Amino acid sequence: MARGNARAHRFTVFDVMEAQGAFDVNPANTSSPDYRGPQQYPKMFYHPEGKQRLVQRAEILSTPMGPMKVGELHELINRMAADPDEEAALREAGWHDHPAKAIAASGAEMPPMVSSSREKELSDEIERLQIQLAAAKKSSKTPAPEADENPLAKPPARASA
Repeated sequence: MARGNARAHRFTVFDVMEAQGAFDVNPANTSSPDYRGPQQYPKMFYHPEGKQRLVQRAEILSTPMGPMKVGELHELINRMAADPDEEAALREAGWHDHPAKAIAASGAEMPPMVSSSREKELSDEIERLQIQLAAAKKSSKTPAPEADENPLAKPPARASA
């Protein structure tokens, strides 16, 4: 039996919110008439040691392999910075701007990340490399040896008398 378009039959709480215009009221959404583009603040920062808070206790299920814990949920402890001063204070205190960095600080394996500040990190790296390149160009260079001055070249054949 062909099912057809599954989206045509979808109905979620988000569909109700959209129909009521809840998303249009929030200026962070592109559908809002007050949309001003991406905003710098508030920014979320994550605990310096990657500490977590238990959100939901695990349910213990009996299985043929023995009891198992399932459904346990944790969240990283976080703080919000509302302006550049709060951001500077959190960064100085060691708070991380990406959850992957906090997870790595906890001793767990760092998951892959795409930082919101990746563009700035790359432009800073480009600037640093351009400074190194300029310094290398200014430093004294030894001239390249001429073809006949090459010490590895064969010596000319001697004429015998």
